[in-house]
Amino acid sequence: MSTMTQNETIVKIANDVVTHCKSGDESVDFVEYDGKIWDKHFKEGWTSIEGDGRVYHGRDEVSAKYREWQKGVTVHDCQVEGPFIGQNSFSVIFDLDMEAKDGSFPRMRMKEVANYTVEDGKIVKEEFCYMPMGDCSGG
Repeated sequence: MSTMTQNETIVKIANDVVTHCKSGDESVDFVEYDGKIWDKHFKEGWTSIEGDGRVYHGRDEVSAKYREWQKGVTVHDCQVEGPFIGQNSFSVIFDLDMEAKDGSFPRMRMKEVANYTVEDGKIVKEEFCYMPMGDCSGG
């Protein structure tokens, strides 16, 4: 019986996450869609950190965050690049074409780097890093 090394496990999880994100549809319910990958690869009670410092713990808090995002933002397109593998983590770059539904910011492109920390075969932390909103370009 063969067992995967930590790095092989991270590569498998990372590839699954990227495949999942690339096959997503911006019009679906994010929580329902991403729940599939959460069930498969995220540790119960994982931590999600936004670039502005807000921290969420576990499915209920992350689900509420996703619902707020989907309620306030129209995503016209999302390109996914990666994964980029580290010792105990991986990163994915998201390039979003989006705008606020309430007009609080215009349609623009925003790149976001998502860093995922893996321990014991599960994602225990996701952290999203992005440029300040004023630095995002419109095209």
